[in-house]
Amino acid sequence: MIRQIFLTVLLVLVYGPAVAPAVAMATVSTASSLTIVSDDLATDLQGVVDTFLADNPVAPGVVVYVSCPSHGLDWTGIAGYEDRHSDRPLTPGHTFRIASNTKAYVAVALLRLAELGKLDLDDALGLHLPAEYHDLLSGDGYDLQAMTLRQVLSHTAGLFEHPADPRYAEQILADPQYAWTPEEQVTRCVEWGDPVGAPGEKFSYSDTGYILLGSIIEKLTGENLGMAVHELCDYESLGLRSTWWEIMEEVPAGVGPRAHQYFGDHDTNDWHPGLDLYGGGGLLSDVRDLAQFMLLLMKGEVLSSEASLAAMTGGGTSGYRLGLICTELGGHIAYGHTGFWNTFAFHIPALDLTLSGCVLSHNAARGQELADKMVKVISDVSGPKD
Repeated sequence: MIRQIFLTVLLVLVYGPAVAPAVAMATVSTASSLTIVSDDLATDLQGVVDTFLADNPVAPGVVVYVSCPSHGLDWTGIAGYEDRHSDRPLTPGHTFRIASNTKAYVAVALLRLAELGKLDLDDALGLHLPAEYHDLLSGDGYDLQAMTLRQVLSHTAGLFEHPADPRYAEQILADPQYAWTPEEQVTRCVEWGDPVGAPGEKFSYSDTGYILLGSIIEKLTGENLGMAVHELCDYESLGLRSTWWEIMEEVPAGVGPRAHQYFGDHDTNDWHPGLDLYGGGGLLSDVRDLAQFMLLLMKGEVLSSEASLAAMTGGGTSGYRLGLICTELGGHIAYGHTGFWNTFAFHIPALDLTLSGCVLSHNAARGQELADKMVKVISDVSGPKD
């Protein structure tokens, strides 16, 4: 993911005249096996989606998925179109870049390597980091023997992040087709910033840290990051048929069309994925796959041991665990992640509720706000809060 600071800089630089409001066309698409306990609940949820798009016409469309067995919900809500310049409706099968939602998959891959005995989460970062990064980071004051993999996973290792410097935004805008490499991005981190704290001292979000974790996964597996994450997460056993790593993997057969994701007036679909490809982001998916991964992860069906899941959900800080955000939605504790391109996926254990979505403009209200509104609707018919 490219963080909020990147948004701030780019908004100043590029946000031009307001785009023409998108006409919101609301449809509901559901699986053929769907049973909804309450038609009113589905109608209320669709109303939330429709209202959200109407309030955010900068986005051409919104797609969400909700699973809540206690209410018989296996439901997709759609409003709007796949881009600003066509009348092709958005569908449940449309795919999109999931940005920092990718971090949860990278964290799982690293935890799987720990389960396989390839590493320990408390190993020093320097023990596994590829040699090309050692002198670079050490020369900027990073103590690679004091920083641990667990700290990098939870953004508490003290790493600066390259997107926090406005020059990164400027360079992307100057040439959106430029094929960034991970080495260039780590170099920018070193050239543009210094350590933000001692290892373990505080939380400070760092995309650069997840690039380093991606390089470790590649080193230990001998595969490119996309293939390694695919195999370690075992997409096939999870039923993920529309999830793949851009450039590093072939597009799966039968996946849906790409939805267009916007930043200001820019359609970013033709921006080179290298700007956010190497661990902080990189995956594409659809809403059902996005929710399925989060649901099965939180149900203990992705990692091999309960201890691994407990480490992932219980480590780190109160707001960010190991590759997972811990927050409150609708008055309930939720685990999941969001992405710069306005994607989200969350699981709320108390409601056995999983939801995911994509809002097709970064400049619209955050998708997490939409998720909160939807959880409140379901929570109101589910009983007491946590």
